[in-house]
Order: sequence, then C-alpha cells, then structure tokens
Amino acid sequence: MNFLIKLKETSIAVLPIALLVFILSATITPLGADLLVSFTIGTVCIILGLTIFLTGTDIGIMPAGSFIGAALTAKRSLPLMLISGFIIGILITIAEPSLIILGQQAERVTGSVTTLELVYSVAVGVGIFLLIALARTVFQIPFRLIVIISYLIVFAIATRVSPVFVALAFDSGGATTGQMTVPFIIALGVGISAVRSDTSAEDDSFGLIGIASIGPMLAVVILAFFKGKVSSEESKQIMNAVSIVPEFHSGGIIHSYASLLPGILKSMALALGPLAVIIGFYQVFLLRLPPRQLKRIILGFIYTYAGLVLFMLGTVSAFIPVGNTIGYLMGQLENKQILIPFGCLLGALVVCAEPAIWVLTQTVEEVSDGNIRRPILLTALALGVAASVGLSMWRVLAGFSIWFLLVPWYLAALLLTFVSPKLFTAIAFDSGGVASGPLSSTFVLALLLGASSSVGGNPATDAFGLIAMIAVTPIVSIQILGWLFSRFTKKKGGSA
Repeated sequence: MNFLIKLKETSIAVLPIALLVFILSATITPLGADLLVSFTIGTVCIILGLTIFLTGTDIGIMPAGSFIGAALTAKRSLPLMLISGFIIGILITIAEPSLIILGQQAERVTGSVTTLELVYSVAVGVGIFLLIALARTVFQIPFRLIVIISYLIVFAIATRVSPVFVALAFDSGGATTGQMTVPFIIALGVGISAVRSDTSAEDDSFGLIGIASIGPMLAVVILAFFKGKVSSEESKQIMNAVSIVPEFHSGGIIHSYASLLPGILKSMALALGPLAVIIGFYQVFLLRLPPRQLKRIILGFIYTYAGLVLFMLGTVSAFIPVGNTIGYLMGQLENKQILIPFGCLLGALVVCAEPAIWVLTQTVEEVSDGNIRRPILLTALALGVAASVGLSMWRVLAGFSIWFLLVPWYLAALLLTFVSPKLFTAIAFDSGGVASGPLSSTFVLALLLGASSSVGGNPATDAFGLIAMIAVTPIVSIQILGWLFSRFTKKKGGSA
C-alpha cells in the first residue's frame, strides 16, 4: 500500500480535530501558547504514527493473522483451533495498554478490584469468547443467536451490581479491543473463513471482535457480583484516577515528551510482544513460511511498533491535557448546553482517526470486493459515534443513570439483527468493539471528565460509560446501513 496515500488519508482524518481545537482556543476556550505548541507536535506525531501503523499492519500483522487462521482450519483439528483461540485471546488481552489503564482506574475508583484482578478476569473472558467465536465460524452457528443470549446474560447479572461496576463492565468491552488485538483478530477470522467454500463464508469473515468484546463485560459483572456494592462516596475517587495518565506541564515541551517516551516504548513493546511470540510459535510448528514472507512480516512488526509509539506519544502528551482543559473551560460557560452539539461533532471527527477503524473498514472493502465502500462505512460509524458522545455530554449535564442509555440502544442493536443482512450484523458488532480506541478513550474521555468536574458532577458515574456508548451506537448505525443496503439491492434486482 502506498505510504503517501495513507499519509493523505490519515491527515484528512486527524487535521479536522486539530482545526477544531485551534478554533475553540481562539474563541471560547483559550489555551496557553505552550499547550498549543505541544498539541501541534502531538498532532504531527499522531498523523505520522497512524500512517506508519497502518502500513505495518498491511505488510505484517494482517498477513500473519490470515496465515494462522487458514493454517488452523486446514489442519481440520477443532481442539487445536479452539485451544489456540483461547490462548491467543488471553495473551493479546493481557498486554493491551488500554486495559491496563482501565484496570488502574478501577482499582482507585472501586477500592475493591485490583488492576491484576480486572486484567486477568477480562483476559479470560476474551479467551473464552474468542473460542466461542471460532467455534461459531466453524459450525456456522447464527451470529444473532450468540450475541442475543450473551447480552441477555450480561444485562441480567449487571442489574445486580453497583452502577460504578456497570459502567466499568461495558467500558471494558471497548477498551479490550484495542489497536493490537483488532488487526490480528480480524485477519484470523478472514483466514479461517477463506478456506471454506460455502456461500456463507464471507458473512462469517467478521464477528469475532463483536463476540470477543462480550467476554470482558461478562467477566467484570461476574467479578463485581462477588465483590459487592461500592458506595457513592467511594466512586468519587475517580477524579484521582485521571492522574494515572501523564499530563503536559508547561515550560518544558521537549522534556515532557522525552519523559513519556520510555514508558510508551515499553508499553508498546509489551503490546506487540505476545503477538510476536504467537506468530513465532506457529511459524516453527505450523506455518513454516519461506524467508521472504517471514522477513516481510518482521518488517511489518517494526513499522507497527514505530507507528504505535508515535501515535501514543502524541495522544498522551497532547490530546489528553487539551481535552481535559477544553472540557473544563466549556463547563464554565454560561450556555453549557453547547457541550451536546460539540460532543456530536467531536465524536464524528475522532472515530475517523482511530487506527483500528481504518483497518476494519479497509478489510471490509476488500472482503466484499468493493461492494461495501470505506467512505460509506465511515459515514455510518461517524453518525453512530456522534450520537454516543452527544448523549454522553447530555448525561454529564443531567447526571442521570447510564441504564437509561444502554438499555434502549442495546435493545435496538439486538432487534436490528433480525432485519439487517448477516454480513452487516457481524461488521456492526465488530465496529462497536473497535470504535472505542485510544483517541476516544483518551481525548474524548478527558474532555468529559473535565466537563463533569467543571459542572460539579460525579465523573465516576456521569463521565464513565462513554466507552460503552461509543461501543453500542455504531452497532445500530451499521445495521441500519445494512438494512438500507438490502432494500437497495432488492430494488436493483440483486440479493442482500
């Protein structure tokens, strides 16, 4: 894939966010000069990092996942496939940076769940549900059946736990499917489906992420059920949890970036390490790829690592403190309702800059032979995430329970599975898992935390739950797109 083409695409996706920040700084939320300079540097890091990351996934991560998926299926050994899925799910999840951050937040907010408890519980949940997802692909179990039963179980248990744990559980589903798990799991599903010759193989290429992201929700609500209730006073400790992410300190921009670089280098190495071990293991015992292909995969890993480091450096160094500051300043405005339309606009812009979204939409376009175009899919995703952030802003201002948003949206998502084509349903649930990426869970969440603090709310119950909303709204919007696509093809004399 042409590097310059990817650079152009990522610039188009990220620059509107930067432009919005500068417009706000010049009008209603003035930012300091040092913060704006740091934000500019961060924007450049994000654009370059995202470009290099996508190039790396193209030449390394995606082919490796496809090779492993196809090789496992070709072996015709169901135990080998299921055990591999379980182990892959656990190893990738344990090293997911977003999950580690969420675990640290949970430890400080609840006072009863430690980081390791959350991380390992979620990792087992992902492993089990990735196993279920692989079994579903092999046995051609209806995707709708699995998600409906699974979500009914999650909601049934969630009604018995503290509201703080509810937001944490549904947030964990989005935080787990991060920038490393998504490309590999997508490729794994495509590889397994590619060796099947039946007509429904394309429909089963997707859905692994959608099913795997249910595992963390179920794992956390079960953990919360045995941990007991958390008082409202304890939940207010969430403000302290914000400090786990390093913020920019004025007066030393270069020093600020340099001080964060070692930690990011280490965390991204940990994120890529399990994948490298998995691929090395399968190369020795199963794949035996020729040296030329192996060198290409290694080169892809190098690109992916460098891209992730740059991307996360720009996000943590600039986007988080800017988001927090803008949210706090907007919460001080006389007309606080402006947060709602601003949230809609921000959600639409941010989702287009998420690395995993670009991997997913590109894969969908390729697997569907260009029938599902990336711009159309991105538009549907942007509309969904715009609704989620706008509604989350409304909840920050009004302070009502997350249940009033989660129940109707998930109900709509499950009901739409009966009218949306199977392929679109699987893509929709995958999209929900990947939409809540590093930009959403840092820049947008930081903005909501700042706004909630500014208006005198409780961020533990008012701001958290954002990732959960970002995960569910695209499921609805993509399935509506699928329904419209189905009607259009029927009118044209085709078949959906």
